[in-house]
Amino acid sequence: MRKIGIVMDSTGYLTPDILQQFQILVVPLAVTIGMETYPETELSNKSYFEKLNRIDGLSTTSQPSVGAFLEAYETLFSQGYEEIISLHLSSAISGTLRSAQMAINLATNKRIHSFDSQSSALGLGTLAWAAAEWSEQGLSVPEIMVNLTTLREQTELYFIVNTLENLRKGGRIGGAAALLGTLLQIKPILYFNQQGEIDVFDKVRSRSRAWQSVLEKLTRALSSGRRFRICIMHVNIPSEGTALLAELKHLFPEHDIRLFEAGAVIATHVGTGAFGLVFHPWPI
Repeated sequence: MRKIGIVMDSTGYLTPDILQQFQILVVPLAVTIGMETYPETELSNKSYFEKLNRIDGLSTTSQPSVGAFLEAYETLFSQGYEEIISLHLSSAISGTLRSAQMAINLATNKRIHSFDSQSSALGLGTLAWAAAEWSEQGLSVPEIMVNLTTLREQTELYFIVNTLENLRKGGRIGGAAALLGTLLQIKPILYFNQQGEIDVFDKVRSRSRAWQSVLEKLTRALSSGRRFRICIMHVNIPSEGTALLAELKHLFPEHDIRLFEAGAVIATHVGTGAFGLVFHPWPI
């Protein structure tokens, strides 16, 4: 059985216990706040927002360098891994995947396989998590890559934000641009469309109605009778995240439901107070 290493970028936001259990290696994106730039993995949400409050304007983000990916790959090979699967946020909104692929071209060992999640946050993280579990179960790289493609199509992500202003300024709103000018009374629900772009799933008048709309999507998916992995994610609203977790565990106790906190890169683009849901059948 070949030893397969799993790499993802930092926008996957898996918790430290999952990263440690499955030995998933994270390559961080960078966040610039004022004149200072930090690897995302070194910024808690608390420190990020404290630093952000001390400057005028928004933070910015940038993809990992080719060298950072190359170092990660060489580190895994030096530890005895024979092949690597490298998963990343959607190439439609970031050059991160392109940096990874450039590093693959430079690597001495070419047994590195990149994968476009066509998503971000836990849409990416759950795929890396699944890949690591399949690797642990003894699946081959071709089998894992096929499974990832299948699971990507079955993964749904919805993000409820207070405003699209951050996304507009960052140039990442895609089809969501149609909402600009009407946001004072609208809570947009965002998702990734089939092109891997951020788009609008629905637009409602309150956060509670937005949550109910997303819950309806989840309920319809669960009506298949399959077991699902369900991930709640939030940006700097831990109490609300905990309340949503309790609600879902009460409604759907037979499913695997967990809470995650999105980090500084996502916070840069969706703003504080955003929250969302990712779910897919598990196991497939």
